[in-house]
Amino acid sequence: MIRQSPVASTVVGSTLLGAPLIVSLFFISCRAAETAPPTKDRAPTPVREAYANATDAGKVADNWLATFGDARLDALVLEAEKNNPDLAIAAARRDRAAAEAGKADSALSPKVDAVGGAERGSDARGTASSFNLGLSVSWEADVWGRLSNAAQAAALDAVAAQADYEYARQSIAARTAQGWFLAIAAKEQVALDQSLLAQRERVARVVKARYDAGEAKRADLDTAEGQAATTRQAWEASKGAYDSALRSLEALLGRYPSNEVDVATGLPALPGEPPVGIPSEVLERRPDVVAADRRVAAAFGRVGSAKAAKLPRIALTAGGGQASGDLSNLFDPANLVWNLGANLLGPLFDGGEREAQVRIAQAAEREALASWVKTAQRAFLEVETALANERVLRLREGELRDAEMRLLRARDAGEARYGTGEATILEVDQLHANHAAAAKTLLQVRQELFQQRINLHLALGGSFEAQPAR
Repeated sequence: MIRQSPVASTVVGSTLLGAPLIVSLFFISCRAAETAPPTKDRAPTPVREAYANATDAGKVADNWLATFGDARLDALVLEAEKNNPDLAIAAARRDRAAAEAGKADSALSPKVDAVGGAERGSDARGTASSFNLGLSVSWEADVWGRLSNAAQAAALDAVAAQADYEYARQSIAARTAQGWFLAIAAKEQVALDQSLLAQRERVARVVKARYDAGEAKRADLDTAEGQAATTRQAWEASKGAYDSALRSLEALLGRYPSNEVDVATGLPALPGEPPVGIPSEVLERRPDVVAADRRVAAAFGRVGSAKAAKLPRIALTAGGGQASGDLSNLFDPANLVWNLGANLLGPLFDGGEREAQVRIAQAAEREALASWVKTAQRAFLEVETALANERVLRLREGELRDAEMRLLRARDAGEARYGTGEATILEVDQLHANHAAAAKTLLQVRQELFQQRINLHLALGGSFEAQPAR
C-alpha cells in the first residue's frame, strides 16, 4: 500500500495548477498498490504417480540429530553453527538482503530534509545578511507501481536470503554429522588394519624362524614378509585418511586443522528408518526450494517495475520555514515562507535503455523460473537417491554381517587347527586376511549408511533441531 504523509496530503489538496489530475493519479496509484501482482505459474515438475495421488500427507522427521543419541556430536554441530565461515557468509547475505528490502521500501515514503543557511554579502548599496531555516519534503506518487513492485521484489529477495541461510544451517549440521561419523569409521579402519598388521608380523616372525631352522622355503618367507609390508602400508594409509578426516571436521567447526578432535571408538547402531512423507512435500519444506520459489516471484516484480519505469513519474514537493535578514528575527512568524510544487517527468527518448531494462528483467525472470525447476528436480532426485541407496546398503550390510560372522568362526577354527598342528601358519594367515577384508567392507557399508541417512534428512528438509509446538 502506498504510504501518504501529511505534507503530501497538503500538497495534493492544494490549489496548484494541475492538482485535480495529480489527485486522480494518486488514487489510481493507491488502488493499483492494493492489488498484488498475480502469482507466476510454475512449470510442472515430475512427481511419481503414487505420490501425486496419495491422500496421506505423511510426515518428515524433525530433530533428526537427536536420533543418533550422541552428545558430543550435538556439541560439535553447535560449535560449527557458531564458527563456520560459510554460515557466517550466508548470515551476512541474509542481513544485506534485509537491508536492501528496507531501502527499497523507504522509496515509498516521503523524504523530509532539514535545511538551514546564512549568507552575508555586499555591493554598492552596502552590506546585507540573510538567514534561513526550514524543512523540505519530497514524495513520488507510485502511480504505476514502479516503486511498490521494486519494494515487493526486494522483500521477496530477503525471504529467499533467509531461506538460503536456513538451508546453509541445515547443510552445515549435516556435513558436521557426516564428518563426525566418517572420522569414527576412519579410526575404526586404523584399528582393523593395525590388528591385521600385528597378525601379519606374527606370521613373518614364525616363518622367519622356520626358514632359519631350514623348515620353510624362501618363497614362504618372501610371501610372509611381503604381505606384512603390504599391510603396513595399508595401515599407514588408513592413519593418513583418519588424520585427513579429523582436519576436515575441524575446518567445518571453524577450528585450526590441528588434528586434535577426540572421536568415539566405534560407529553406533543406525537409528530406525525415519518417516519420509510424500516427496512432493519437499517443495514446501526444503529451504533451498523455498528460496528459488521466492526468487521467481521477485523476478516477476522486477519485470513490473521495469515496465512501469517507461511511464511518466509524478513527484510532489513541499517546503516551509523561516527567512530573515536578522538572526534575532529568524523565528518571527511574520518571516514564514513556504512553497509547494509538482513535477511530471515523462521519458521521451533514452536510446532504448528502458526497453532494454524490461528485456533484462524478463530474461532474469525466465532464469529464476528455470532455476526453480532445476532445484525442485534436484530435491526429488536427492530424496529418491538417498532412499534407494539406503535400501541397497541395508541389503549389503545384512550379507556382510553374515559373511563376517562366518569368516570369524573359520579364523578361530583355523587357529585351533594350527595349535594342534593340523594347519600351517600361512593357511591361518589367509583366514585372518579373509575375515579382515569382510570386516573392512562391512565398516565401509555401515559408514556409508550413516552418510545416506543424513543425506536423506537433508533432502527431505527436516530440521536438525526440535521444532516448537504449534
